[in-house]
Order: sequence, then C-alpha cells, then structure tokens
Amino acid sequence: MKYRQGYQVNKKPIYRLMKENALLVSQIKKLKAIRKKYPEKIRASAVNQVWAVDMTKVMIPGYGWLSLIIVLDWYTKKIVGWYCEETSTTRQWLSALNLAIVKQFPTGIRENGTLHLVSDNGSQPTSGKFIKEASILGIKQVFASYDNPKGNADTERVIRTLKEEEGVDKRMDKYI
Repeated sequence: MKYRQGYQVNKKPIYRLMKENALLVSQIKKLKAIRKKYPEKIRASAVNQVWAVDMTKVMIPGYGWLSLIIVLDWYTKKIVGWYCEETSTTRQWLSALNLAIVKQFPTGIRENGTLHLVSDNGSQPTSGKFIKEASILGIKQVFASYDNPKGNADTERVIRTLKEEEGVDKRMDKYI
C-alpha cells in the first residue's frame, strides 16, 4: 500500500494509530450473520435407494411454457421418471413418480427395501394426496429443510445441466 506522498505504509501501524485515537468502528454483534445448522443430507449408496422429485419450467418456441417434472435416482443421476404438461399439479407429480416406479420396479417396490424420496416443501409434494400415495407405495418422503439450497442440490444440478448443455428449451418440442 502506498501513501499519497510516496511513503511505504503497512496496515499494522495505521491500525495502531486509529485504535489509539478511537477511530475504529466497534462490531455490532446482533447484526452479524448467523449460519444455520441444517440436518445431515441423506446419501445414496445404491441404485433405487434415494430418489428426488422436482419441477422446472421450460420454454418451447412457438408453443409456450411447459412444466417438466423429473424423478432422479441420486446414485446414478439417471432420470427414472418424468412428466411434461402446461400445468404442475399433484396429479402430474404422481404421474412422473408412477412412471419411475413402473420402470425401475417391474416386480414391485416393496421387495427392494426402503425407497427415500427427497423433495422441496412445495405444494405438490406436501399435498395430502401425494403423501398418502407415497405412504401406500412404501416410500419414505424426505423434505429439504426450509431456506436450504443444498437440500435438493443434486436434482437442481441435473435440471440446470438439462437446460444448459442439452438445450432442453429448444428440444422439448419433439416430445409434445
């Protein structure tokens, strides 16, 4: 750091002088940001052990906006189920989940152990109908904690990759 008149100045003597002359601003403890402690994120150690469900909007040129709901296997990062329509209701989320179950568990879901389904706290996965259907199927729902961007990060990353690298907004028109 150089002073205007060309003197070499270190921050330590400046700090000492400011402290001696009461020119330092005191820290305000109550305004200091507090980091939240989130629960431990569930991890997948095998296929069909932890799935996640999420939704994104995609623009189809010449058609408009569609809601794309995906079900992702967290171990393989494979999209095991999906549904695409103009709206995003509980029925559509259940359609994506049911497609994933039919594809991944042709002999039945209960024979393969516990399946965890991670989602955010949106109105669809927290609806009574969705919770009841998951319970009937033997699926244990895990909700990402509020204000936790890492709770469903794996799924969000796959959606981002779809949109950026695969150009899903431009290519989805072949699916409708």
